[in-house]
Amino acid sequence: MVIDSQSTRTITNNIRETRDASSSSTSSSNLSNNNFSSDICISLTKEEKDLFELLKDVAECYNDKTVLRVAGGWVRDKILAEQTDDFSNGFRLTSKKKEKSVDRTAKAKIVKKETETQTPSAVKRTFSESVLRTSAKPVDIDIAINNMLGREFAELVNDYLDERGQDTYKVGIVLTNPEMSKHLETATLSIGNFWIDFVNLRTEIYDDDEHAESNEKGTRVPVSVGIGTPIEDAYRRDLTINALFYNLQSGKVEDFTEMGLKDLNAKVVRTPIDPVQTFMDDPLRVLRSIRFASRLNFALDPVLRAAVRQEDIRTCLRRKVSRERIGSEVDLMLRSSRPVCAAKLLCGLDLMECVFPLEPVDGRGTTATLAYYDEGVRLLSTTHAYLIQNAKRPPVWCSGDKGNDKNEISDEASQITEETPDIKLTQDEEARRLLWYACLFYPYVTAYWDREQALNIGSEPQEIHSKKKRKAKKSKQSPLHKLMLDELKRSAKDAQQVEMIQQSARLFGKLVTRGGGQKGIKVLLSGVKVAAIDGIVAPGMDKDDPVLSQIMDFRLKCARVLVKCKHLWRAAFVLSLCTELQRVDDAQTQIEQTYDADEMHADDITADQNAEVFSQFNAFATSLLDLNLIGIWNMKPALNGDEIASRVLTNLPKGPIFRDVMDRQWEYMVQHPSCPVEEVEDYLRGEFSDYV
Repeated sequence: MVIDSQSTRTITNNIRETRDASSSSTSSSNLSNNNFSSDICISLTKEEKDLFELLKDVAECYNDKTVLRVAGGWVRDKILAEQTDDFSNGFRLTSKKKEKSVDRTAKAKIVKKETETQTPSAVKRTFSESVLRTSAKPVDIDIAINNMLGREFAELVNDYLDERGQDTYKVGIVLTNPEMSKHLETATLSIGNFWIDFVNLRTEIYDDDEHAESNEKGTRVPVSVGIGTPIEDAYRRDLTINALFYNLQSGKVEDFTEMGLKDLNAKVVRTPIDPVQTFMDDPLRVLRSIRFASRLNFALDPVLRAAVRQEDIRTCLRRKVSRERIGSEVDLMLRSSRPVCAAKLLCGLDLMECVFPLEPVDGRGTTATLAYYDEGVRLLSTTHAYLIQNAKRPPVWCSGDKGNDKNEISDEASQITEETPDIKLTQDEEARRLLWYACLFYPYVTAYWDREQALNIGSEPQEIHSKKKRKAKKSKQSPLHKLMLDELKRSAKDAQQVEMIQQSARLFGKLVTRGGGQKGIKVLLSGVKVAAIDGIVAPGMDKDDPVLSQIMDFRLKCARVLVKCKHLWRAAFVLSLCTELQRVDDAQTQIEQTYDADEMHADDITADQNAEVFSQFNAFATSLLDLNLIGIWNMKPALNGDEIASRVLTNLPKGPIFRDVMDRQWEYMVQHPSCPVEEVEDYLRGEFSDYV
């Protein structure tokens, strides 16, 4: 008997009768002796107390035999909150980020849609050497019910509120979908700041013949799903640390596997039963194990590691789990405070190819593709370490301050505070998430660009991308777009922003290493700055000074990159910097393999080269502040199209030439900040005299 959306009350009654006749007496006696209860104290907030009192009142009002238990992550995180400061101030390390395409809705039919997800207000997040805290409060609560379906209890909650003249809540139902490992119907309610999932305690029955054939089918689907005991439910969960319950009636933590609390204290990620069987039930649990191990900084159980390496498990992960669910898990890994740990686990367990299927781009086949994974993880590690090291004392350009007093900010840059707040990269979780994606696939994408540039001589990455975008054919999408959209099921915006970070990083790298670093030093030494009222401030120089002209040309080159990456410029610049640091390290490793490292004084050489890299990049980025380029992407043209056509270039035809005119106007304004409108008009008349 498989639970579906039809005749749920009849099904529940039949299950109750069967269980009451066979095992209710023994089960209740075994559970009443508190063998599985713990003396661990859980501190509840006022909101949690009020919520739990409401749920207990509902249970007592309609069925005094109903026992309600909070299950899973909420219990785990509450216990950890009592043991470590990492969970202080209401922060929850492993809280989910709910969005439109979250895990719970993958391949499941929503019968009643929830109102728009309410999430707590964002809190600025900062790095520390131990943890990157998240701003989400513990709002995701799973309630397990011992004698009815989740849908039924959710309806009772509304009945209870309605009878007392209080507002009711819409109930969302996620139906079962066994083929996608969704075996249990779930009812969801949003009450206050809490998202609550109501489910029944579950037991599953598998056919022995079906289990024997599961390796060939790449699937393991139960033939019967019913209301179970707390012990049965605990053992069918993914991990022991997620199989803990908090009994609302008794107010005690219950550990029915008798391993959850031990593993929590030992910091071990382990499955309640044989991991092969656990992963066959739902192969996504492989990625969940890695996610929890990395987020909580726990170790993977050796038996679990061995199971992950089995080809049968990998086959199930590829065939049985939807790409939406895989993409959601990956995104949660990269949102955590330890994305490097997650990436290293994926790489070390040989799961990168399964999770991130990439096409060979340079004719060297699978071996080269596997090398790109390793390089990407190294680059992610380098970038993550750089941000942590600079969290307390970041460079001037990384501080989120444009480097000028408010009254000195130029007109073109002043809009940044209104349209796109300029936030520290160490405080901008969304920018970092995109940066982690960019790091992971940057070595691979760079190889793709190099090949494309060889086929399209002279084309830079952004030009290649724009050509493919104009064709608007899926087959012509870049490998990164295919990966992000088709394999990870991320949004088109995510794919575009990640590729924009990568492209801008490549352009920044070329600018800095091909003289931009030295020009940045020249800007700083010259004392040239850009101010709102006076425009160019150049002590000891006149407007025709060749040095000043060179600096304004440099300003234009930098502006062209900044308008592409906009507020994500720091993410792109850090990627560029860390790529150069990794290049220096790789070159030094090659030298050490060729010559005696001691004779070459390799460490000293590497330190000197790294210092030179930092010097060049820091000077370049600081000069962006002095030239007041942060926010240049918000600069509005002095003359709009109608004004140009009516009073400046009256014979200007429609077509591509109009775009050229607007581009030249923008370039002139960048090179001549705060210039009057009349000056721009005279410039355009001189440049496009044929249309005057």
